[in-house]
Amino acid sequence: MSDLAEVRADLEWVMAYWPDLVDARLPMATKRPWRQTELTLEARAEQDAQARLERIDRTALSLGESPAPVDVVILSAVLDLLVRADDLAAAVAEHAGLPVLPAPRPGELDAWPYLAYAAAHLDEDLAEWAAPIARRMYEQTASALAMIHDGQTLDVVCPWCSTTAVWRVQELPGGIVAIVCHGECEPPLNEVGTWWGGRPVWPITDWERLAHHVQAAEKRSRETVARGKMAS
Repeated sequence: MSDLAEVRADLEWVMAYWPDLVDARLPMATKRPWRQTELTLEARAEQDAQARLERIDRTALSLGESPAPVDVVILSAVLDLLVRADDLAAAVAEHAGLPVLPAPRPGELDAWPYLAYAAAHLDEDLAEWAAPIARRMYEQTASALAMIHDGQTLDVVCPWCSTTAVWRVQELPGGIVAIVCHGECEPPLNEVGTWWGGRPVWPITDWERLAHHVQAAEKRSRETVARGKMAS
């Protein structure tokens, strides 16, 4: 994979999980490590835009103004990532001779426009310089998500061992954030990210692909039930 492709992949990954990270700064926020992927790109963009507007409306959170208790560590990560995203988008714009996006207003916690702008306009000339910045943003987001979701059990059926609630989000040695199956599970080798303690492991970067397997298994299960009802 080229530097440009890697940078874009890292930025798009941060974009995908940005809403979870922003919501998680509120201690009472619902934890959502499992992301559904059935939306079209257009539908997702529309949903993300609406979600951003709703967050801006309800969570203006600037220094000295705190309408709800916040997780200071997560908020600090959000603010740091927002600054990095703004700086990266500005550097990309200046390099490409494009207009620089306005800086975030006080209380705005939306890095999505800056990440999207940088990903869209970045070129090969700037990719090598941007690569460590994008990778650091990816690692910082993953680390924050680990604090949010570590130990959470997912209420889904494993497509391979057909057992419910055996998947657990864990932070493994080396800071790897992953889903670990604790059932009697032996998936095909090409479907496993890695192994830990004899258990199959899917790092956070594999979660979108893993979601497709879960959705496909649920669809097959529904079709089997429907055929059974028709036969009876």
